[in-house]
Amino acid sequence: MSDCSKHIPVLLHETIKYLNLSDTGVYVDATLGMGGYTSEILKNSNCRLISIDRDPEAISNSYSLKRKFGVRYTVVNDLFSNLEKILKNLNIDKINGIAFDFGVSSPQIDNPDRGFSFRFDSPLDMRMGRNILSATDFINNNDRNTIENILRNFGEEKKARQISKAIVSSRPITTTKKLANVIYSVLGGPKRNQIDPATRTFQAIRIAVNNELEEIKLGLNASLKLLAPKGRITAVSFHSLEDRIVKNFIIQNSSMQSNANRHLPQTSKNKPKLKIISKKPVTPSENEIYTNPRSSSAKLRVAEKIEYKINPSCEAA
Repeated sequence: MSDCSKHIPVLLHETIKYLNLSDTGVYVDATLGMGGYTSEILKNSNCRLISIDRDPEAISNSYSLKRKFGVRYTVVNDLFSNLEKILKNLNIDKINGIAFDFGVSSPQIDNPDRGFSFRFDSPLDMRMGRNILSATDFINNNDRNTIENILRNFGEEKKARQISKAIVSSRPITTTKKLANVIYSVLGGPKRNQIDPATRTFQAIRIAVNNELEEIKLGLNASLKLLAPKGRITAVSFHSLEDRIVKNFIIQNSSMQSNANRHLPQTSKNKPKLKIISKKPVTPSENEIYTNPRSSSAKLRVAEKIEYKINPSCEAA
């Protein structure tokens, strides 16, 4: 069993600072992973914390934290898109902050049995949780157009058409190594000090298998509903597709609705719901990138639920 407390996630200190922790607050770590955010949140305040992860292995790795922090710590094996249901089952109606850390975790990438990485010759899987469909299912059971669209939209792969054709003509594909070699047959092999040519395709398939982008949208919307006034959302993204969703979500909810007449009084339907805390995304320091190269693409965005005070005269009317 891994020791969660030794794992240091990306932008940890910045995330803890922006969560604005309170001893009386209730918080959510929506992406438990190896427990880095969870451990730091619990150490830095006497709050109650609910940690969520879809991966059963992450839940198993959290038992040491449960023993250490006791009743104020709850861990749940579920999708963060089910946040409303999770908190309802715990009789919690409002939270004071939530931390998201999107994408695949280091243990998932580094474990050959999980089939996420082209660095190993292993079964092609890529499931983060208890998904029914694996990457092998996706590659071998979809038509060329579907595969091409996924590679283009989720991997931003310029040669999606050529790669999808090569995949279909090479089926069945059941291992990470075979898939990587098919990609190399189109793009050429890896070159020193350059991003591996298979990266975009593997990313796209992983996102599709785990429905990651839709999960992010659902999780953010659920968190907004459940945030108490002045509660904060922190979200760490690792590529442009994730960050774009977070950025657009915050912008859309921090402005008056575009169809609202600016000459009319604000109502609960068109008032901004969020205040942007980080005007620009927070990025890792040079030192963090040096010690953890995987952090280089990370961006942290932060927003706070706006508190609207009721005007007694309006209430009386």
